[in-house]
Amino acid sequence: MEPLAVSLSEAARLLGVSRPTIYRYIHREGFPVFRIGNRTLISVDGLRDWIKKQAEEGV
Repeated sequence: MEPLAVSLSEAARLLGVSRPTIYRYIHREGFPVFRIGNRTLISVDGLRDWIKKQAEEGV
């Protein structure tokens, strides 16, 4: 089963960016970040949708 959410480090690895870059992204409106307890996670489906939107906007 594929994970529903990943850590910030895993999201950085999946996107091919650094951890500091992910920390900048999590403060952007529309980035699929959420918290469960003390953990900050990124929705895998939300990340896919966010990537598609970025590609469409040419950002």
